[in-house]
Amino acid sequence: MKSISLVAVVVVSLVVFGCTQIMPPNSMGRDFPGENVGKIVRGKTTDKDLIQMFGEPLSKTLISETDKNWIYTYSSGTTTIVRTFTTVKTKYEGNAKTLDILLKNRVVTNFTFTDRLVIQ
Repeated sequence: MKSISLVAVVVVSLVVFGCTQIMPPNSMGRDFPGENVGKIVRGKTTDKDLIQMFGEPLSKTLISETDKNWIYTYSSGTTTIVRTFTTVKTKYEGNAKTLDILLKNRVVTNFTFTDRLVIQ
């Protein structure tokens, strides 16, 4: 009788309260040291300097004969799935950083860097 009561409590708890599943951490892009962004100097830092500081970019786009756009981007985080009897909800928490660089004749002319917490 006690085992039937225990099973009933477990089943009712799962139906009413649901369950939570935390997925393994996931990532996209190629990680790069954000702390090196402060070393970039417009009009002075070259493409070779960038490779030494950050490695190869995730993408390189040719804009013109002299202009290129390099992008470094990386995001990592964890997804949590909460299931109840009537709903399934997902929540993503992580970090995302992007370094977008414009080069002219192999020298940095402009760049932007974002490093943010992502909660969805």
